[in-house]
Amino acid sequence: MKYLIKIHWSDEDNAYIATVPALRGCISHGSTYAKAARNIKDAADLWLASARKHNDPIPVPDLAAEEIQRLAPLLNVSKLARLAGINKYTLACKLRRGTRFTPSESGRILQAIGHT
Repeated sequence: MKYLIKIHWSDEDNAYIATVPALRGCISHGSTYAKAARNIKDAADLWLASARKHNDPIPVPDLAAEEIQRLAPLLNVSKLARLAGINKYTLACKLRRGTRFTPSESGRILQAIGHT
């Protein structure tokens, strides 16, 4: 499964901090961006293995919602809705409430923002 990975520099930690927002508590770090990316992939694999071992629920990635969150400062929701062929009020409501997009909506949103 593919999950959104966020990586940022932390002056406080003097390292790159990496997280997988969909996997609660899945966080790692590295002295370089590449090391942080490698470490978070290992951390996510361990997180998922532990969830399977303990029969904990595994979140299904919602790449459309994660991409929208990542690009939120740059997006115009009305324009995105028009490009994706989704009612702008439906899109805004699902984003605000954190409601999952249907597979069809996800596909159209990802296509509209150029994510293939």
